[in-house]
Amino acid sequence: MGNIVERKFNEKYKFDSNRVSTVEHELGFPKVFKLDDNVLTKKDINRKQSLFRQHVSTLKPTKGIAKIQKDEFLHSNKEEVSFVAEDQLADKIHQENLDKLAKMSEVDILKEKKILEETLDSKIIQFLKNRKKCEKRSIEKSMNTASSTNSVVSLDTESSDKKLKLSLNDNNNTEIENDTNISIIKGITMDVEVPDDKKTKFPLKGNDTNMDWEDDTVSIPKSSKEILEASKQKGWLHMNKPEPEKLKWMKDLMEEKEELATNEEYNARFDFNGLLLPYKDENVTLDKGLHHHGEEPERPGYSLQELLQLSRSSIQQQRCKALTTLANVMEKTHEGRYDKALHPSPLIALSQKNILLLLRFSLDDSSVAVVTASLQALRAFLVSEADEICLDRLHGFNGHVEPTLIPQLEDKDTGSLKDHELAQLDAVTTLLRSDFLLRVRYILNEMHPPPIGVTCALEILIRLARYSHTTALNISSTPYLLDTIIQNFMPLSIDLLAMQDAINNIYGIPVVKAIKLCRVLVTYGKKPVAQKLNNFKVIHTILTYVNSETGKDDLELSIESLRLWRMLLHYEIGLESVTGALISQLQLLLSNHDIQSTSKNELACERAAALIAVASHERNLRLNMSTLLKKWNTQFLSVSNATWGVMKLIAEILATVETSSFEIPWLSNEHIFLRLRSSSNLLSDCNPATDRTPSCLPNLDVYTENGEPQPIVSINSCIPFFASVLKTFCKHSRLTEIRTILEHPNFCKYIRDLEKFNWSFERSWYSRTELCFLTMVVKAASLLGNTINNQTAQIIWKIAIKLVSALPADATDDVRELLKIALSNEKVNLELIVNELAKLDLVASTTTNQVKIDLRSDAASLYEKYVVPNGDWNQAAMPKDWLFLPLVHLYNKYKSDVKFQSEDKGSILTVLSLALILPDLTRRLSPTLRFSRLILVYLCDTVYLDKDVSALLAKVLSNLLTKHHARLDFQAELPGLSSFTDLFTALCEQFYSSSYGDNNFAATLLVPVAQRHDAHYRKLLWSEHAAALRYLKLSPEKLLLPLKDYLYPEEEDASLIDSYITALVRGTIKETWCPVPFIIALHHSAMYLKRTNKLAVRMRTQMEKLRNRDIADKLLHYESP
Repeated sequence: MGNIVERKFNEKYKFDSNRVSTVEHELGFPKVFKLDDNVLTKKDINRKQSLFRQHVSTLKPTKGIAKIQKDEFLHSNKEEVSFVAEDQLADKIHQENLDKLAKMSEVDILKEKKILEETLDSKIIQFLKNRKKCEKRSIEKSMNTASSTNSVVSLDTESSDKKLKLSLNDNNNTEIENDTNISIIKGITMDVEVPDDKKTKFPLKGNDTNMDWEDDTVSIPKSSKEILEASKQKGWLHMNKPEPEKLKWMKDLMEEKEELATNEEYNARFDFNGLLLPYKDENVTLDKGLHHHGEEPERPGYSLQELLQLSRSSIQQQRCKALTTLANVMEKTHEGRYDKALHPSPLIALSQKNILLLLRFSLDDSSVAVVTASLQALRAFLVSEADEICLDRLHGFNGHVEPTLIPQLEDKDTGSLKDHELAQLDAVTTLLRSDFLLRVRYILNEMHPPPIGVTCALEILIRLARYSHTTALNISSTPYLLDTIIQNFMPLSIDLLAMQDAINNIYGIPVVKAIKLCRVLVTYGKKPVAQKLNNFKVIHTILTYVNSETGKDDLELSIESLRLWRMLLHYEIGLESVTGALISQLQLLLSNHDIQSTSKNELACERAAALIAVASHERNLRLNMSTLLKKWNTQFLSVSNATWGVMKLIAEILATVETSSFEIPWLSNEHIFLRLRSSSNLLSDCNPATDRTPSCLPNLDVYTENGEPQPIVSINSCIPFFASVLKTFCKHSRLTEIRTILEHPNFCKYIRDLEKFNWSFERSWYSRTELCFLTMVVKAASLLGNTINNQTAQIIWKIAIKLVSALPADATDDVRELLKIALSNEKVNLELIVNELAKLDLVASTTTNQVKIDLRSDAASLYEKYVVPNGDWNQAAMPKDWLFLPLVHLYNKYKSDVKFQSEDKGSILTVLSLALILPDLTRRLSPTLRFSRLILVYLCDTVYLDKDVSALLAKVLSNLLTKHHARLDFQAELPGLSSFTDLFTALCEQFYSSSYGDNNFAATLLVPVAQRHDAHYRKLLWSEHAAALRYLKLSPEKLLLPLKDYLYPEEEDASLIDSYITALVRGTIKETWCPVPFIIALHHSAMYLKRTNKLAVRMRTQMEKLRNRDIADKLLHYESP
């Protein structure tokens, strides 16, 4: 046998329905027939036709008669018409509805109609009304057609695409597509004979076109009819058939909604530049705004949801426009423009919609345009341009340290998470998991995107490198990625950059972002990356760029090259090239660079500062830089508006040259100190940005809540300059210059405000420079010793205390040094304080002996062990209540059943002594926090029974509560404590089990049960821990709070009153052995019994019948004190 192949038909097969009999139509299958044997023996048999076809062709065509009947029941209730389906179930339901309506009055019907309109969705109601109108129009149309023509109508009910065939005469048939079911009025039944010799004709031109659109006249807007008429006359292509879906775009917009209330929220819409559009703008007409027929067509612009939908369009231009618009929205969100206007922030809203995965998928597109737009959007999502600019500004001031941007995760193990789950927790890890680095390599190496795409890709890599040391190493070790970047965007030759006016192809041209990427990789990846770059011989490229003068971006190119060189020199790479390459550059600075003339050119000063920083690694160039220092020192004296670049240049040259032999005349320039207060982040009245970026993508947020940059990075900020200069002065012991700075009036005002006010932006990366400056101030004051005036020394000491809890966790060395300064005998003058303690009346509860104060001379060493090394930059090295850390440590130790040790008592006495003699150490803490930390002593085994500990603790608590008892709030959240209830419960149990009725402990236990606090604590003591009441033996005079605080306001809780009366009646408390609880219970019970409510009357009746007449008389005849 040969191969079986499909037979090809040249002519289109037409199904002839005339050959299908009515019986066949009803059965659904052809009638089975038997072939005649004579047919098989005939000689003239047609061998080209099958036996079945030959037999069918001999049959006479049957006249298939199709009847179309459609029952329609019309029920009229006022103007309401109900159209019912044909099936029996619908008829039954409809009949039941009619029966119910017949039993209801017109008022009831209208009432039920109103209820339905209120409960149903308005869109559903409108849909039902529209369908009813369409059916009504269809019936009217069919009636008109049936009465005005003699033509025969045939409806094929079995076909999915219903067709209406109008036979105008014997020779002309026209077929029209009808998009809706045709309804024929009940009672009209037409029998149709279909002749077999008629063939279907399709509409082409002329009258046929007219019929096409006239049949759909109802759905065509009036404004479109003229266009269709013109298309018929002029024969426009593809205009013979109207398309209702497209014509909807030409309809007039619906009437505008009512104006919103002032505080009413509405959906945000943006233009293509990412700008938020107002809800209503009278100046923008409908033909000029971005109006479309989606949701809210009366409002211009696109919502985020619409942009996300458009970004998945099959049309490339729409995808690109949506992606670039999203990029513009996200860029402006990073700038803080929508902080108070939109909730949630667009960045957070898009992150919740998993835009990161959407953009990652878009990068896999084969279109360069789509990939470029995706890179722009991904760069806008990941990168904060303002943060990058400010980090570049601070380069050199913070040494070689830059922040790692890792989200804080409770569970570090993310390997089991799916991509969409991980994207909500850690954006960078999600990208790296999706082989983003390999895709970027392919894009740069094979697809060759335009300059904007290359720049965005490099900026994304910079942001990824800032994630961590490991990520930087991964980027540098990705096969051929660094090779591709250096080969294409860091070429040795700069001829192409000099020759081209407009750069359309960035390949083979030096790119500043590529050099910055290498610098950031060295900063985070450290020596391994530096060695890898050395293997690529980037030093030769750097030397070319440093000496280039292309006239276009040469300053930025030179600055970034010098910064990269500086980082390589930090790892002793490229040192041999410094002298020969820079000596001529230093000569040019000496002859051409004047501070007065270049103060407005920040880039020129930045380049000079970077050049000085590189030259500082070669000792042979110190003489040249000394000459520059003399020149610029003199010029800086007369500068009236010192900018960031000028001050950075002076700071760099001072740090490089041995300054012990140089005079510093510019310290007398008053203009330098003028902006000290206004440059402070810690004293800023701006609020940090919150809820701007998602938690999966931490940023530095240089823009504050009002969209302004933090003060310390402003163009005239002088704090980074003073931090660097003061460090240099301390290094070379320039005491005269230090005293000049510390005693300057503007500086004194600055530190007074620092000591007085709470600090802002403590955890900001940019505040790190100011914290470094204040640390140097404390060290400088320590160098001056007693030569500085006492008032300034005292303020600086208080600042040192605040710095202990403000410094970041990666500055542990500074924290330890500040602890030694703040708690040293020399600076705090503890000997004098100890002498003053001798005059204090620290007596035990029943003796007149003086209390022994045990204050360790090395108190700082007690706290140094709590400084955790290698912490994160965005976490504090020490908590605000660091003074009480030993108490917290001992409490946790005893909770773990660790035995008491001899040195534990000394630690407790040191803490209590410091809290007593140095109240400034805890002045910034809330009274509730201080109280909750001090009472931990009572939970540290039985050390509180020691005479010295008991007396000292009682005195500290007495001082605290005497001044601040009205500010106690046990409902407030306390760090390290889940709830105060747990702590109070532990106190009750400890008091009952081991206190032996200690009066100081008893007085402390009664503090939370005062009437101003929650009744919950009183219930705990008087019900669950009622056994402890009989051990509260202290007299009212020994209470830490006034007695009236326990009596007023009167108790309102009936269950507590019941507990009070129960304790009195059963004799749990008696006036002889526990007078304070007895007074409290008697007072509140008696005052409650005097009330007239039903419960009080019933309780008073029971009291009258009480057998213990002594208690009954006291309750019934009680007089309020």
